[in-house]
Amino acid sequence: MATLIPWTTIEVGELEIFAPAVPCLVVNTWYADGGPISTVTYFWQDDETGMIRHEIVFAESVDFEDALAWAQGHAPTRGVERIHVKHGPAKKRRGAAARVGARKKGRAQTKKSGRSKAGRTKRARKASTR
Repeated sequence: MATLIPWTTIEVGELEIFAPAVPCLVVNTWYADGGPISTVTYFWQDDETGMIRHEIVFAESVDFEDALAWAQGHAPTRGVERIHVKHGPAKKRRGAAARVGARKKGRAQTKKSGRSKAGRTKRARKASTR
């Protein structure tokens, strides 16, 4: 039976690097429109070039447990001893995306009026001093 390994990455500044132990399968499940979407990706090293290659071998609207069961059933057919797993989006990214979305929305409303907040303040001060 294949060993389950949590999805681990190394962060270098804003860049997240995932280095799988090949050959392996990667089970990734996330949620969109209230339902799960799961993929299983096969990673291996090309014998001729030495490059790490990958191929999506399963993509369905199923929950994490079903995708993991599929990966465990197919691991022996590909000579895989490790299965990396990732379930749902990272909490840190979800919060950052929400904040960025809120900032973009606020900027769009300011741009619509054609004036910056600072410009409105200066005009208001001029009008009150006249």
